[in-house]
Parts: sequence; structure tokens; C-alpha cells
Amino acid sequence: MRYALCLWAVISLLQVAAAARLLDEPKQAPAIEGEYEMEITVTGAGIFPVELKVTRDGEGKLACESKDQIGVSITGITVDEEGNIVLTGNYQGMSFEFKGKLEGDAMKGEFDISGYAGTWVATRKKGATP
Repeated sequence: MRYALCLWAVISLLQVAAAARLLDEPKQAPAIEGEYEMEITVTGAGIFPVELKVTRDGEGKLACESKDQIGVSITGITVDEEGNIVLTGNYQGMSFEFKGKLEGDAMKGEFDISGYAGTWVATRKKGATP
């Protein structure tokens, strides 16, 4: 009886330890790699389309490339485990940050940069791998 009680206590402690370990494991950022069609809407100025490509290098670091008709260069991206995104780049020598959120196959947000305000949305291209 005493042996069974000790065995039960040890097994219970092992189960609690295993559960605690699972809770302590860090969350991973959502998969964001792929090709996106992006629209930057500048209040009072219009909508500007941008092609955005998000890649991950061999060390796991994210990178961006962008193509557009107006000279916007998006070169950096960070995403946390909650899906919060920051795109960085420059436009005609002016650095900017677009902050937003990943929602399924789209990321979107708002910006206010040196008097230029608006919204942005980037939707994963159909058939593009996540």
C-alpha cells in the first residue's frame, strides 16, 4: 500500500512537470513567407500597389523585397508570436515603419509618417506557399 502511494505521488509529479514544460516552450511566430499583393492607401493621395516578397534565410531571419511604380522600398520585416508585424523601408530617402497584424493570409495596418497617413493591406497571392 505504501509502495503504491509513493508510486502514485511520483507519477503525479512527473505529469505536472511535463505539463509545466509544455507551457514554458516559447511560441513560434506564424509562417509569413510568401508573395503578397499590397496596397498602400495614402489619405488624400490615392492607392499605390506594391508587390511584396517575404523570405527567410538559412538562419531563420526574415527579409523583404518590394516592387512598385512609385519608389517605395520595403526591406525589413519583423513578426512576433502574436502576429504583430512591423515592415521597414524607405521612400525617397525617408525611412518608415508600417505596423500591423497578420490575419490569416493577409497582413494589414495603419501608418502616419511625416504627415502622410493611411492604411495598408498585403494579401498572399493565390498559390503562393506559406
